[in-house]
Amino acid sequence: MGMRLRTTSILVCTAIVGCYQGPASSGSGGGDGTSDGPSDGSADSAGPADSTAGTTGTGTGTGTTDGTTSGPTTGSTSDDPPADTPLLERLEVTDIEVPQGVQAGVNNWRIWGLGPLHVAPVFVAPLADCGTLVGFSTGNEPTPRVARLDAAQGLTTVLDLPAGLQLRGLAAESDGHFGALLWDPAQQRIWIRRYTLAGEEVFSTELENPDNTPTDFGIGDSRLEFGDGTYGAYYHVHSDSGHEGDTLKWVGTEGAPSTGWGWGCSHSMSNLLRFNPAVGSFLPACVTDCFPGTSGDFGANSIGGIYLDHNAAHVLDVDAGCNGDVAGELGGAALAPNGWALVFNAHQAPATPGQGSYDPSTMNQDIGLSMVGGDLSPGNVVWLTSTADVDEDDASIARWEPAGDATEQYVVGWHEPQGDAWQLGRIDALGTFLEGPLDVGGAAHWGRRDDPFRQHYDGDVVWAWFDDPGSTTLHVARLRAGGSAECAAL
Repeated sequence: MGMRLRTTSILVCTAIVGCYQGPASSGSGGGDGTSDGPSDGSADSAGPADSTAGTTGTGTGTGTTDGTTSGPTTGSTSDDPPADTPLLERLEVTDIEVPQGVQAGVNNWRIWGLGPLHVAPVFVAPLADCGTLVGFSTGNEPTPRVARLDAAQGLTTVLDLPAGLQLRGLAAESDGHFGALLWDPAQQRIWIRRYTLAGEEVFSTELENPDNTPTDFGIGDSRLEFGDGTYGAYYHVHSDSGHEGDTLKWVGTEGAPSTGWGWGCSHSMSNLLRFNPAVGSFLPACVTDCFPGTSGDFGANSIGGIYLDHNAAHVLDVDAGCNGDVAGELGGAALAPNGWALVFNAHQAPATPGQGSYDPSTMNQDIGLSMVGGDLSPGNVVWLTSTADVDEDDASIARWEPAGDATEQYVVGWHEPQGDAWQLGRIDALGTFLEGPLDVGGAAHWGRRDDPFRQHYDGDVVWAWFDDPGSTTLHVARLRAGGSAECAAL
């Protein structure tokens, strides 16, 4: 059977003229993070943080509607593929032209040194009306933008959020409000701002700690999630004493902030944050190159690891140097029936202490999976790849529930720099492959360390990406599960 790849092109002309939909066509297919070593890794207890409101701004819509049009009230969002349809025949990609080229990504600490993230982060948030929000930053002086798609992946509007800020996270509520994590790179300030789907700002809450600030994202990541009436923001910070860590902040729907911890993993090299309504809690995960695992002399004793809740649980040790060098990287976390399925890239050989412990010329990266319980207890690591000559990276995962198949399973993907392949497959809860992996690079890619895959309300898996910095073509991929959803009127 041939590849079921349907591509639709949608053109946004200008912010004034609006957007026009063309005919559909079918086819087959920054900072170095190393100054003076880390801090002692101590964490603040959860509680209210001193915070002041940031500057306010109102998003302006670009497109043919005011952002309030609802999707269908019931039913599937596509024709239903048979239960045994392969992933490639379920894949649809929509191309959308946006008003300005996407911002370039920075160099970030990746595997044993710096590496490019290529394009600034792209975030996807499913909406309860069966539509989708896709957020990104454009221009040299960044402008954060949020594209709203309808249930058929047609463009409804593009919201321009306040200029001069970079989008560092996006999350949607079931009633149609959404939150944006917005960072000012010039002033090194960061906010959670809550919006309506028409782009009207509801509140702006600045996130502040007394002894650290979000100076840059050349180390670590930033994530925004919503669950149980609360926004969670997890992101890199730089301490006043010159060290690199992360902080976890909470903001309720009325705008009141509190602090999960002021200083967590250190150095915090990559991060994830996911809320699972089935267990009613958030999963914060980090890769660190030093604390909390290291004690004593860095040169001899440095060791990194994958940690949950900054020091509450430990998934895996990885080689690291307490100097920015680290041999592991987080990919994504899918919502499981009783927790999360966490994927990452790291080395299979047992970690050894010391700053010379990892040799990139003789050691390599593979994709690992850990099934994490609702109490944040990590399961044993299962290696999805074992390739001595390939260094896999940019892993992602989402729950997969195709109509007619009740097996607990997941769609998982990763990138292979050698050959620039983009692998996609299906696994069960034990990490056994049910399909693939197959290189889908001729049809779809995804971002660098974006945690891109999201399960939609109808069971479809969606993600989005730009090919290159400066590109105005937003690609939105959808794997059709054949399910249906009650689509809310937002």
